[in-house]
Amino acid sequence: MKTIEIDEELYQFIAGQTKHIGEDASSILRRLLNFNQPQMTKADPILAKENHYPIFNDLLTSDTFSNEKSIISRFLLLLGALYNYNPALFSIAATSLHGSKRQYLAKDKQSLETSGKNTKPREIVGTPYWVISNTNTARKLYIIESIMSDMGISESMINQVIHAFLP
Repeated sequence: MKTIEIDEELYQFIAGQTKHIGEDASSILRRLLNFNQPQMTKADPILAKENHYPIFNDLLTSDTFSNEKSIISRFLLLLGALYNYNPALFSIAATSLHGSKRQYLAKDKQSLETSGKNTKPREIVGTPYWVISNTNTARKLYIIESIMSDMGISESMINQVIHAFLP
């Protein structure tokens, strides 16, 4: 990847053309310029594995996701992509997912705060949902995997996401 400098106005325009959370600038520009998408190669195994989930492939191969070292930020990006993939299925999966003592996702911060101590709710940007963030990485993986499974996403795609989750 090459780095180019652009002015703030152009940056805001490109950012405003984002179709989903995690879409990188190259993908946006290729789409806007009707420039051919890159060909799949052996060096790009994520794209070669599951082409019928472009929203997840785009996220997992984006600079935003791959350069993000924070587990919570990756967690929020994945939850946003799941919501954008199918809001109705996400809603069903989110409402049925909870622990023995606390709720994991809700449509408001207060519901999560009252469901347990130190939940540290975080907004899932671009969605009406909030998620608890004071969980270990294994629990975050469980939440992602459970939601994907409940949404009917293939086991192969779930494995790709889980594998790519850890920086």
